[in-house]
Amino acid sequence: MNTTSNANRRSCIGRCRRSILSMLSLSSLLILLFISIDYSAYHCKAWKIGNKKNEEESDKAPAESSTQQNEASSSSSSTPTPTTILETEARTARELSKAVSTLTKDLKSCNSRIDSIKSGFQDLYSMHLTQIDGLRKCKEGMISSSDLQQLLDTNTNQKKFTNEDTTKALMEQAHASIIEQQRLEQNEQLATKHKELILKLEHQVHQLRLRETAWERTISELVARKDLLERRENAWTRTIGELMADIEIRNKREWWWEEMKSEMEGRIGGLSYQAVLERYGPGPHRVSMIIDLDDTQQEVLIELAPITLMPHSVHTFLSQLSEGYWTRGTPAIVMNPGHVLQACPHPCLETKAMGGSYPGDPYVDMRHAGLDTVSFQEYHPEYPHEKYTIGFAGRPHSGPEFYINMMNNTMDHGPKEAITKKAIEDEEEVDEMTMEPDPCFGKIISGFEVIDKIAEGLTRGDLPDESKETSDDDDDEEALSDSLLIQPVRIVSMSIISESDDSSTSEDTRDEL
Repeated sequence: MNTTSNANRRSCIGRCRRSILSMLSLSSLLILLFISIDYSAYHCKAWKIGNKKNEEESDKAPAESSTQQNEASSSSSSTPTPTTILETEARTARELSKAVSTLTKDLKSCNSRIDSIKSGFQDLYSMHLTQIDGLRKCKEGMISSSDLQQLLDTNTNQKKFTNEDTTKALMEQAHASIIEQQRLEQNEQLATKHKELILKLEHQVHQLRLRETAWERTISELVARKDLLERRENAWTRTIGELMADIEIRNKREWWWEEMKSEMEGRIGGLSYQAVLERYGPGPHRVSMIIDLDDTQQEVLIELAPITLMPHSVHTFLSQLSEGYWTRGTPAIVMNPGHVLQACPHPCLETKAMGGSYPGDPYVDMRHAGLDTVSFQEYHPEYPHEKYTIGFAGRPHSGPEFYINMMNNTMDHGPKEAITKKAIEDEEEVDEMTMEPDPCFGKIISGFEVIDKIAEGLTRGDLPDESKETSDDDDDEEALSDSLLIQPVRIVSMSIISESDDSSTSEDTRDEL
């Protein structure tokens, strides 16, 4: 009997110990769980409040910098009012009050949880005391093992019920706090996103304002350029108008000069016509030219152009003959370029161009007398440069040398309107002085065979190069023309044939024919 009671006691004591240990372990786990949850929630709250303050401070810095940039970029935008110290402290106090209220609520929830944990500990402690008292009574034999088992079962059920209620309440509170925490986190995330969106929109607005300012500057620059171009256009219009006016004035002046030139040429021609008519008669005027050819004197008869066509050239040539410039000295036919035979008065054979050593101007006496050249390039289309005609050489002022055309040289020595027109079409420069025609004032009517024989004479161009080198002793002779006759033909005399001499000469010509 005693052995059985001792076994029951040991089994009861083992059961009590196991139940007490399970209760203690469960309670300690619950306590650690709720303490860790409360601590993590509190630490998360504190960290979020601090992070929120840091974000607000960091948001203030770009806001202030963007405000300064806006103030610097656009002078027209309104300047924001700077925050004072009182406003800053008031905002800080409001934030602290919100944080204190949040911490107060968390503290209340923690206190309620602590109270529930205390009540659970008290229940556990009372159950523990009851179990210890039952074990003591069972040990002392005051109660049986069946009564102890019933007492333990009752306490266990009560403990389970109490633990389930406490655990359920704590889990509900933890779930509610987690939901609240998630809601707060979501709100904070939304607020952060809204802030980021607002900052992004503000940045875009700032960029648009900068672009608007840039476009305004560009438009103002374009307007300024437009005004400048308009002023330039007006200036160019005025300049073009002035140039057109100058061109018109120059055209009028040119026309006036041409009119004056034509008038002066007409006056000179009229005076020359009158002088020839009074001194030499109405014509036709003929000149006898005696030439020393092969030591024999040959006559060449020249008939001058009608004074109605070439009055000034005829008057100049007759005046040269009357003053004796083609009789005294050594006038001669000196050049034969092939298309003409050119003659020159004294002392052309002694000039450096002809291989002589005469210094200075050989025609100074004729120039003093005003008979060296014609006053203008007189020409008439009815008296062209045909074969055996005579014209004054030299441009732009022809004379006193003359040439005999050995072919039709109207294209070369006559008017050059076609050449001038082509040069103008090709945009080439045209020297109007060199384009003027040579005066053609006479023609040979007798002595053609003499002229042809002179044209057959040798020139320097016909000589071989060795002969030129041996004959050119002086350096000055290197500039001699290849058209020079090796043996110039001397003109013995040139005289004007009077009307009586003209009649006898015409009878002799008829007898010869």
